Amino acid sequence: MKSSPPFWSRLGQGRHVRRIGSGSPAFTALVLRGRLGPVAVINGGTHGDEYEGPTVLQELAAQIRPDRLQGTLVIIPVLHEAAFFAGTRCHPEDGSNLARVFPGNPRGNHAERVAALFLERVLRHADYYLDLHSGGTAYDLLPWSGYMLTGRAEIDAIQHRMARCFDDYWCWGSHYAPGRTLSAAAAAQVPAIYTESRGAGGVHPADRAALHRGLRHFLVAFGFVRGPTPRLKKPPVRIARHKEEAHLQLHHPAPADGLFIPAVTVGAVLARRSIIGRLHPLGPAPAVTIRAGHRGTLVCLRRQRSVRKGEALATVVALPRR
Repeated sequence: MKSSPPFWSRLGQGRHVRRIGSGSPAFTALVLRGRLGPVAVINGGTHGDEYEGPTVLQELAAQIRPDRLQGTLVIIPVLHEAAFFAGTRCHPEDGSNLARVFPGNPRGNHAERVAALFLERVLRHADYYLDLHSGGTAYDLLPWSGYMLTGRAEIDAIQHRMARCFDDYWCWGSHYAPGRTLSAAAAAQVPAIYTESRGAGGVHPADRAALHRGLRHFLVAFGFVRGPTPRLKKPPVRIARHKEEAHLQLHHPAPADGLFIPAVTVGAVLARRSIIGRLHPLGPAPAVTIRAGHRGTLVCLRRQRSVRKGEALATVVALPRR
């Protein structure tokens, strides 16, 4: 159920910049208003050390002509500004993770207040939602597009279509997980997807091109701009078998604090018990060999060598063959 009209309903056709929130927290929205039509909300910077979304969304906002747009694009290049300016995944002082606190709390910690503000002022008013993520500074990923299964056949079908627009990435449908932007979208019955680009502390040219291609495909396929129907590639599609499968922070946890030295690279196809790398505790304890728990493709690998006990080192997924 949607509350009072969104702030952009009072804006005329054209390009607008609006600051949402007063003081801290707050974020900047780039609003492109075209003719009457649907509303897509697209953001980056849910985590502060992920730069693909902010980079591509700044470029997208400059490229789209509102006079050729059917509908409204609400583009938020950086959602969690405190984490972004600190260069950290989470809030630099209280450690709050914006991707784990939805629907938020207007009187809670910093991330909870950002979540509540974003949900109330922006997300619940969308017709479509896209959240652009990556591996950040700590991880290297095999890029994918994904969505959260809602149990509503119509919404899940729309989400699958949205995710498939990013056809340079493989596609991952996952089970419901609380606290996410996508779980908040699901509660508001807004079709939503996310992308995970390579990360590794920068913006890889291939990811930049893939995100632009995917966003253009989405805008055409869902009627925001005119153009020929995209002819999409057919990358692997996987539906998670259980709710923990797509929760990257649970896989191959470090058994101790120490130095992680990987032995493989992202994209490698591993047999069960294949060596992923070795963890060297900073002390007299011997090195621990980290082995794959099952056969599959390495889609996530820790690139930051310093690790704490319990931090995820790798994720292996059994991707279908192309």
